[in-house]
Amino acid sequence: MKHKILLFALLLTQFIGFSQRYRYTTTLFPASTITQNVVYGTAPSVDGFGTVESSTTPQNLLMDVYKPQGDTFTNRPVIIFAHPGGFFTGSRNVDDMMAFCDYFARKGYVTATIDYRLGFSITDNVAMHSIRAVYRGLQDGRAAIRYFRANSATYGIDPNKVYFVGSSAGAFIALHSIYLDQISEKPAEAGINPYTNITPPFSHIAPDLGGLDIGAYLGFNGKPDAVISMWGAIQSTNLITPSNNTPVFLIHGEADSTVSFNTGSPFGYSSLPQADGSNPINTKLNALNFTNKETYFVPGVGHEFYGVANGTWSNGAGGNAYWPIVLDRSTSFLWKQHKPTADFTSIPIALTVNFTDTSLGATSWSWDFGDGTTSTLQNPSHTYTAAGNYTVALYIENLNKSWDEISHPITLSTMGLTDNSKELFQIYPNPTNAIVTISLGKTASKVNYQIIDYSGKIVKENSLSESQLFNVNVENLESGLYFIKITVDETVGFGKIVKN
Repeated sequence: MKHKILLFALLLTQFIGFSQRYRYTTTLFPASTITQNVVYGTAPSVDGFGTVESSTTPQNLLMDVYKPQGDTFTNRPVIIFAHPGGFFTGSRNVDDMMAFCDYFARKGYVTATIDYRLGFSITDNVAMHSIRAVYRGLQDGRAAIRYFRANSATYGIDPNKVYFVGSSAGAFIALHSIYLDQISEKPAEAGINPYTNITPPFSHIAPDLGGLDIGAYLGFNGKPDAVISMWGAIQSTNLITPSNNTPVFLIHGEADSTVSFNTGSPFGYSSLPQADGSNPINTKLNALNFTNKETYFVPGVGHEFYGVANGTWSNGAGGNAYWPIVLDRSTSFLWKQHKPTADFTSIPIALTVNFTDTSLGATSWSWDFGDGTTSTLQNPSHTYTAAGNYTVALYIENLNKSWDEISHPITLSTMGLTDNSKELFQIYPNPTNAIVTISLGKTASKVNYQIIDYSGKIVKENSLSESQLFNVNVENLESGLYFIKITVDETVGFGKIVKN
């Protein structure tokens, strides 16, 4: 009975491992589990919903954390979502933020939807109050990032893979978190500012809001590792410097009248300061030659174009036709931030092929040799039973269980490497016990040769320039059949050498 139980456990482990391939791009888990009302920080909240900046009350900053149901992996990326609402309304419980969290948790991420401090005066000193509201949101977003990095073991996450996604006001937080990242860039409005109300009491002093990072876990970095901005903007593209190359995905409707796709005051309210939208941001990134960015700009559509109003489904049941497009493109963008890169080379000797993994970032390998056989070795050797054409596929994963795959065709014949030496070069004497001479048909600017034994191992190689005739010493090689691969400029030829 014990042996049967052990066998079942091993089979179950293999099935679970196989069934969780393509993590982060495929829905692998049946549901998400939610931990609500997690306190990720405490910060001073302006009393009177932002009307009197000099009077504050400590406020707990809350988030809901989503995990893949039944998942035991402990090195997952985490995505933080920040809701819309113009820094005046909204909450972590709006429809789209909760839908995002559940969607990505089922793919294997840990996700969270956060509340942040809201409220500012819209009747007097509007520019100052609004800038301070954005700055407080920036501080809260950074606090959420620091919280996860400090508690990475608790949540089973990779502290170096913390992503931030924002909608509208939440996108202002996301973008400023990567572009307003130096205290020297802190706006003057976030410092001490005397101001006058239109209602009693008339005179006030807005206190200094402090640095970019306030509250707990100050020893941890508050800048995200990648950002998705949906219909967002920043104070000015002057904030974007050559060092601000954090990966970013910009999503915006080109007819947005709430947050301008170009440059303008939010809501068209001239008392609010102008902000640079996704188009000038993208222009600046192009000018800096940044390539780690993506855009999804849609002509003729406005704010929150995937079917919400302030984060609430417009039809009461889910997004419109743009919703799955945003999901798919966001899925792809985030996966690219942590995926390895698969690749391999192969050397066929008769029906035996030696495969060499040339992937970047892989920690596990799964080969499909195209004939019904597989291997999990990094650099396997495989002998086929018949000549023919095969497609060899390699699937890899890294420490985050993120993945990539690639396939290459190979052609095998019973003759092994095709001897086309007569077309490119001559070999003599052959057989030999010491030195062979290689004679090319003409002088080549660049020549590379490799001596390959019957197992596919390269036992000797060299590169030459401006050569037509050269010698190769095989005296130290054991007796037997060897293959020589010669690359003449861009042309490759194979021959055989017999060492006696």
